Amino acid sequence: MDIKWLNIAFALFVSSCLAQRQVTVQPGPLVRTEGSHISIWCNVTGYKEGIEQDFEWSMYFYTAPDREIRIVSTSQHNYAYALYAQRVNSKEIYIERLSGDSALLHITKLQATDQGTFECYTPNTDSRYLGSYSARTNLTVIPDNLTVTAPAQTLSKVEGDTLQLSCEVTRQTSQHTHVSVGWYLRPADDPSSAPRDLVTLSRDFILRPGGQYRQRLSSGDLRLDKTSATTYRLTIYKLQPTDQGEFYCEASEWIQDPDRSWYAMTRKESEKTSVKVQPTDRDFSIQVTTERRAYTAGEPLELRCTIDAQNVPERFFSVSWVFSSSPVAVVGPSAVPVLGPNYIEREAAGLLTVRKESSSVHLLKLQRLLPEDSGKYICRVTEREKTLTGDFIDRSKRSRNVQITVTPLRSNITVSLSSESSEIMEGETIKLTCIVNNTLGPLSVNWQWTDKDGAGPAVGVASVDRDGTVTPGSTFRDRSSYGEVRVERVRPDTFTLSMQNALPTDDGQFSCSAIEWSQSGTAPDWVWQQIGDETAIKTVTVKSVESFFFVSASSRTPGVTFGDSFDLQCIVKPRHNPNVPVAVTWRFLPAEGDGEFRDLVTFTRDCTLQWGEQLLGLGTRTTVDRTPTNTNFRLSITRAGRKEAGTYQCGAQLYRRNYDGTWSTVANRTSNPLGISVLQPASKLRVHKSNQTLQFLEDSRVHVNCSITSQTSPESQHAVLWYAQKAEPGEPDELLLKIEHSGAFEYGAYAEEERLRSRVQSERLSPRMYGLTLHRAETSDSGTYYCLVEEWLVDPDGAWYRLAQDSSGFTHVAVRQPVVKLQVEEAESNITIPEDGSIWLGCSILSQSSKDSRFSVSWYVYHLGQGEEDEQECVFSIGHDAVFGNGNCSPGPNSRLQFERTTSDLYSLTIQKAQPRDAGRYYCHVEEWLLNPRNAWYRLATNNSGVTIVNILEQVLLVRYKSRSSNKNQEGKNGAPLLWIKEPHLSYSPTCLDPPVLSLHPGSVE
Repeated sequence: MDIKWLNIAFALFVSSCLAQRQVTVQPGPLVRTEGSHISIWCNVTGYKEGIEQDFEWSMYFYTAPDREIRIVSTSQHNYAYALYAQRVNSKEIYIERLSGDSALLHITKLQATDQGTFECYTPNTDSRYLGSYSARTNLTVIPDNLTVTAPAQTLSKVEGDTLQLSCEVTRQTSQHTHVSVGWYLRPADDPSSAPRDLVTLSRDFILRPGGQYRQRLSSGDLRLDKTSATTYRLTIYKLQPTDQGEFYCEASEWIQDPDRSWYAMTRKESEKTSVKVQPTDRDFSIQVTTERRAYTAGEPLELRCTIDAQNVPERFFSVSWVFSSSPVAVVGPSAVPVLGPNYIEREAAGLLTVRKESSSVHLLKLQRLLPEDSGKYICRVTEREKTLTGDFIDRSKRSRNVQITVTPLRSNITVSLSSESSEIMEGETIKLTCIVNNTLGPLSVNWQWTDKDGAGPAVGVASVDRDGTVTPGSTFRDRSSYGEVRVERVRPDTFTLSMQNALPTDDGQFSCSAIEWSQSGTAPDWVWQQIGDETAIKTVTVKSVESFFFVSASSRTPGVTFGDSFDLQCIVKPRHNPNVPVAVTWRFLPAEGDGEFRDLVTFTRDCTLQWGEQLLGLGTRTTVDRTPTNTNFRLSITRAGRKEAGTYQCGAQLYRRNYDGTWSTVANRTSNPLGISVLQPASKLRVHKSNQTLQFLEDSRVHVNCSITSQTSPESQHAVLWYAQKAEPGEPDELLLKIEHSGAFEYGAYAEEERLRSRVQSERLSPRMYGLTLHRAETSDSGTYYCLVEEWLVDPDGAWYRLAQDSSGFTHVAVRQPVVKLQVEEAESNITIPEDGSIWLGCSILSQSSKDSRFSVSWYVYHLGQGEEDEQECVFSIGHDAVFGNGNCSPGPNSRLQFERTTSDLYSLTIQKAQPRDAGRYYCHVEEWLLNPRNAWYRLATNNSGVTIVNILEQVLLVRYKSRSSNKNQEGKNGAPLLWIKEPHLSYSPTCLDPPVLSLHPGSVE
C-alpha cells in the first residue's frame, strides 16, 4: 500500500476515536457569598454537528450526595423539584444559552441552602451513546460579612478648598480574599447619569484613577490613602465646581477560583456625602418657588425668587417681577420696590407685598387672588458690576415661567351663632359671636332682633360691610352712640355683638346674616358681586332684676366677748352688675339706746363710702369691705366692747343706669335684724393652790410665793392682796398689803398694828409670780398666809374692769427660836496645886445654837466641909455684855483672879497664889444669849461644865536621888540639891535635865 494511503487511514482512525461526547463545567470548588449572583458555565463537545444541545441542572447536598435535586432545564418546563420550583418560576434561577452547545446557570440571589454539588447534564442527541453526558462542580456559600460605612453628611465648600472623606471597610471571611475600594461621584448637575469613577485601589493594591481624574491623580490633587487596616481616605485638593455632587465609597470582596480567575463575590456602597462647591466666578443662578400652582380666587399667593451665587450680600442685584409680560415690581439693591402701574392700587390696599426677605431671597405676595391673576410669572435678576476701567457691566438672567391658575370663587359658607349665656339678668351684657366658616372672599354681616315668637317685624341692630364699617340700626342708634351696643369684627371670619346694660325689652331672637363677596376687574375699576349668604338665629332671655332682688343679713358670732372681732354679712342678690348697681347701708341700734336705728356706713352705687353719725368704736375698730361682685357687703368690728352690743340691720337700694347716663331707682329692700351681744370673756385665772408648811428661825427672812398658773389674756393685769390668818377662830383674815393692777402699793391695818410695815415687802418676781417677804421674823409672825389675785383687763373703750379673782393655797409659817445646841466640855479632872501656885480653870464651849450667840460665863466652887454639906460659892462671872461680875462674883481690888478668852469658844480663869482654902470642886456655868428682832436680849439656854477637883499641897518633900549610871550624888547649882515635886497633873521641872523615875509612898521617898 502506498504510504500516502496509510497516512489517510491512520487519520481516519484517530478521528473516529476523538469524535465522542464530552461535557465540561466551571471547575470548583467555587466560593460565593450569600445573597450574591453566581453564574456557572457548562459546555458540550463531540456531538453531531447541526443539532442544538439541551442542558439540565441538578444539585446534591453534601449531607445526601446520592440524592438528586432537579433545578432547571432548557427542554422541560416543569423540570424543577419543589425546593427550587418557585425560584425558577420567578426567574431567580434560569439558564442563559450562550450558543448551541454552551450555557450559563444563573442564581441571582444565593441562599445558604444552595451549598452542594452542582451537575450539568446534556441529553444525548446522537444515534448512539459515546462519551460523557454530565459534569459536576462544588459550590460553597459563605455569609456576606463585608461592611462599608461612611457618615452621611452635607458639606459646603468653595472652589479651591480641600475635601477629605473617610470610608471604613471590614470583612470577616475565613477564605483568602482580596478587597478593592473605590470612590465615586454622582454629579449634581446630572443625577441620572452614571457615577464618575474617581480613584480605585484594586485587589492587587494598585491605584487606578478614573479617566477624567488621571491628570489630577498624577499631579497630586487627588489621593487615596489607606490610613489603617480598615480605613480608606479620599483627599481632593483644589476643588472644582465640577466636583459638586454626591460622593460615596464602594468596596468589593474578591476570591480566586480554581481556574485562576478572580471573582467579585460581593460589592457594597457606603452612605452618600453631598458636597456643594461654590464657584469663585461671578456666575449666578435663579429659581422661583411656590407652594402650589393652582389657587382659588381670594387665596394668597407667595412667590420666592432665590439667587444662588457667591457673596450675594457684597454684590448688587436688581430683581424684577413680571406677570404675562407686564411689570409687577422692581426691587433694586436698596430693597425699595418700584411698582408697575397696574399694581399701585393693590399695594396701597394692602393686597400686594414685595420685599427682600434676605440677601438672596425676594418675595412677591398677592393677597386675595383674582381670576385675572392667572398666568405666567417670572423673576428677572440683573447684576451690575463695575469694571477696572470704571464702566458698568450688566448681566441678566431670568427664571423659568411659573404658571399660576386661579379659579373663580364658589361660596360654601356656613354660619354659627353662639352666646356666652342664653339667660342673663337685667343690666348684664348680651354677647353674641357669629362665626362664618369656609370663606373665600370678603364678608358683610347684618345683625337683627325680633320677638321670641318671631311674629313681629325684624328690627335692624347693626351691620358690618365688607370694608369693616359698622352702621347701627335706627332703633338702636341712641344706645349705640352711648357705647351700649357694639359690633366688632374680631377676626376675618368672626363677628361679635355686645349689648351692655341689657333691658327686659331686649328679650327675644337675634339673627346674624353673613354675605360673601367676590371682587373682579382691575384697579381702580373693581367690581363686587355677592356669591353666597347664610343666616343663624339665637334666642336670648333677659330676666328682670327686681323680681330676684332680696337682701339678707347673717353673722356667725351672735355673741362675742370683749376684745373679740365679729363680722356681719349683708348678702345682696342677684350678683353685682355695674349697670344695675346697689347702694347698701348698715344701720345700728345700741343695746342701751333710744330705740331708733342710725346709719353706720353706706356703700354708694358708685362704690364709695359714706360714714354715718353713729360710729362704732370711735371709728377706729370698724372696717367695711365688699366682694368684687358686690353681692357680699361685710361689716367687721374688731376689739368689740359694750358700745358695740345691739341690733344691726342692712338696707339695699337697687338702681338702673340708663343709656344716657341717668339713674333710676328700681327697688328697696331691708334685711332681717341681727342681735349682737358683747360679754366679758370667760375667766381662765388660776392661782396655785397647794398648801405648805414653812418653818423659819427667828430674825430670818420669811418668803412666801403667789404663782398664777393661767390667765385669760396675755394683756391681763393683776391686783394681789396678801392676807394673814391667826390662830384665834372666828376672827377675820387680816390684810397685810395690796398691790393694785396699776402697780400702786397699799398697807393693810394689820401691818400697822403688828408693826409689820417696816418689815414686810412685796415684789413681782415675774409676770405671773409675786412674792411676800417678812424681814427679821418674830415668833409672833407665826400664822397662815395666802394671796388673793384679781384679774383686770382693759375693755376696747380703754376702761379697766375686774374680770375675776382667785386665792392661792395656804402657807403655814412657824417662826421659832433657834434649837438649843449649847454644849460645854463636861470632862472631870483632879489637880493638885502646891501652895502659892496658880490654879488654871478652863471652860470650853463645844457647840452653840447660833452663830450670833453671846455667852455669860461664871465659875463656881464647892468648898469641902468638915462633915458638913458642900457649900457653893461664885468665884467669877462675866456677862454676855462683857461686864465682869454680878454681886458676890465681882472681883475685889486685891483679887488673885486672872480671866482670859483666847478664842470665841474658850474661856479660862487663873487663881494665883493658891491657898489651902482654895481647894474644892470647880465648874463653869454658861448662859447662851440671843438678840431678838426687837433688839432685846434673851437667854436661850444654860449648861455646866464638868467638875475640876483642886487639891492644895501644903507639905514640901525634899528628895535626893542617885543617878542610875553613877554613885555620885547629883546636886543643883552651887551644890544645892534639886527639888522634885510629884503631882499627877504636873510635869517635872524643866530644870531637871535627866528626871529620875520616882515612886512615892507614905513616909518614904526613894
